[in-house]
Amino acid sequence: MWPAILTAGVVSLANLTLLALASAGFVRHLLPAARRVAVRAPFWGAAAALGAALVALLATSLAQIALWAAAFVLAGEFSDFEEAYYHSAVNFTTLGYGDIVMSRRCRLLGPLEAANGSLMLGLSSAMLFTVLGNVADTRRQPSAGDGG
Repeated sequence: MWPAILTAGVVSLANLTLLALASAGFVRHLLPAARRVAVRAPFWGAAAALGAALVALLATSLAQIALWAAAFVLAGEFSDFEEAYYHSAVNFTTLGYGDIVMSRRCRLLGPLEAANGSLMLGLSSAMLFTVLGNVADTRRQPSAGDGG
């Protein structure tokens, strides 16, 4: 049990680090670009900013799933990365098909990954709302030429 908990802790910390790096990239690059684009083209600029945020968050989630899959392969639970990735995606998204069941030795990793996935997807949603809020704030602010 403790090796599974330790493994889950390490992978969860790696996932949190990955999401933190992506969030830092959002704050540094995406939010200022979203503000500029939303001022120039309010509808399409906002749509582009949200689309870019969605793609970046999806890529981050796919990378987080890959980290769990790699942990499953390294733990000897799967020999095929594709099968490990599929199983990891089912766990991370809390879908829980149950078509693949891990061994007794590693079965605790499934629910721990589901808990981690729920938290990571929740934080990703918060990042998306941050982008949306920044775009909305930019659209509400009067431009310099409006006299306001």
